[in-house]
Amino acid sequence: MPRKIATRFERIGEDSGAILPLVTLMLVVLMGMAAFATDLGWMFVNSSRIQRAAEAAALSAVVELPVNPAAASAVAYDVANRNGYPMGSVTPQPMPGGVDTRMRVTITETIDLFFLSIFGFDTQTITREATAEYFPPLPLGSSGNQFGNSCTALAPCPGEPNFNFWANIHGRDTDVNLGDAYSSICASGTGSGVPGCAQNPDYRASGYLYGIEATPGVPFAIEFNDIEFRWDSPAQSTAEDVRTGDRGCEDDAWNTGTTSTQTDCGPGIRVDLYGPDATPLDISDNPFVCGTTVNRAAQVVEANPFVFDSQGLCGVANPLAGIYVLAVRVAPQLPPANAGLNRYSIRTPGARIYGIGDISIFADDPFAGSQFDLAEVSDVYRGKTLVIEMFDLGDESPVGSVEIRDPAGNLQATFPAGVGNDGAWRRREIILSDTYSCGASCWWTATYSGPVTDTTTWRAYVEGAPIWVIPNT
Repeated sequence: MPRKIATRFERIGEDSGAILPLVTLMLVVLMGMAAFATDLGWMFVNSSRIQRAAEAAALSAVVELPVNPAAASAVAYDVANRNGYPMGSVTPQPMPGGVDTRMRVTITETIDLFFLSIFGFDTQTITREATAEYFPPLPLGSSGNQFGNSCTALAPCPGEPNFNFWANIHGRDTDVNLGDAYSSICASGTGSGVPGCAQNPDYRASGYLYGIEATPGVPFAIEFNDIEFRWDSPAQSTAEDVRTGDRGCEDDAWNTGTTSTQTDCGPGIRVDLYGPDATPLDISDNPFVCGTTVNRAAQVVEANPFVFDSQGLCGVANPLAGIYVLAVRVAPQLPPANAGLNRYSIRTPGARIYGIGDISIFADDPFAGSQFDLAEVSDVYRGKTLVIEMFDLGDESPVGSVEIRDPAGNLQATFPAGVGNDGAWRRREIILSDTYSCGASCWWTATYSGPVTDTTTWRAYVEGAPIWVIPNT
């Protein structure tokens, strides 16, 4: 018999049994790919959430360092928990590698998978970490428990690392070109005590801030040396070469009295102590501890001894970890004349004190010059740029220069003499090498090169964002 030739349709029917397994296999592959893609997206979403939570926890916690590592860990746990990650999944690590301005937070979570469970993959553990770095305000002006002198250039204080300088604050109605960049309300060249003077654009009512660091549980006190503004008295006139250098009503346009009746001249001083929090430069949310107002007073005889006293301000019997903030500002309630130059010093037995943000000082040495601790710049800032700025160099008598030296005593910058009462800022940038190291003492110093009577305002800071996340490597 002749061979039967299969039709096209018959051949398709015969091949159908071979195609079905192929289609089934392809469906399995496609379903697996869809499952992988779905669960991969789910893992990516959760990884991003965990990373953001770790960064938020690290950024929030790092500001508590280096003073209070326990508080830093507590903040990290709290922020992570509020983002949905309980304590058991969070590992905060203050000071990784011994760097006390860094905080690392690691978060680990196990998530359920969807389609991949068909292939035996029910869960996936995800771990993400973030390290935040915080550059706190540099301590300024004091390496110990005293800011300013306890004597004059005529009778030097043995053993004091700083000599011939006082803390300074000017009355509200003082011309800014007398050297106080922030507490004086009258713009440069408009005079002191002049009603309606043009306002200094940088004026602030908050005065100057000092940080106080104590050992937790160890009491400390706060004492002042001549924080009263001194006006002329029959026994002793005020002048910048007398005692702390308070200057009275000699240049005050509101003054109509004689040296024996100028009791309405000059500012009162308000002093307030605040408890620690993570942002010492912002005292609006710090817990208030205590405060006092110091009224102006007549100048005393120059030969009288200097006396430190509390002026009624409380001490702290059981201090917490962190930075207490002491705010010194002009009291607003002492009319009519609030012009005047007030110089003083502060000491804190039992604790460390320094300026934060900026400092205003009065350097006074008719013989050889003044020297003071300018800023504490630790090793963690190596490779970064240190910025030093000063306002109104050469206020009363032009000086040769102000020399800035690093902790090893090497000259790093010089501020040349300015024109007296010019009310100008001067700036120096110093790049800290990648090998910068200062060991146990990291204080930079400022030294006047010759005789001086000068009021200035200083700032020192490390350039760059104060808080940032270090990229993972």
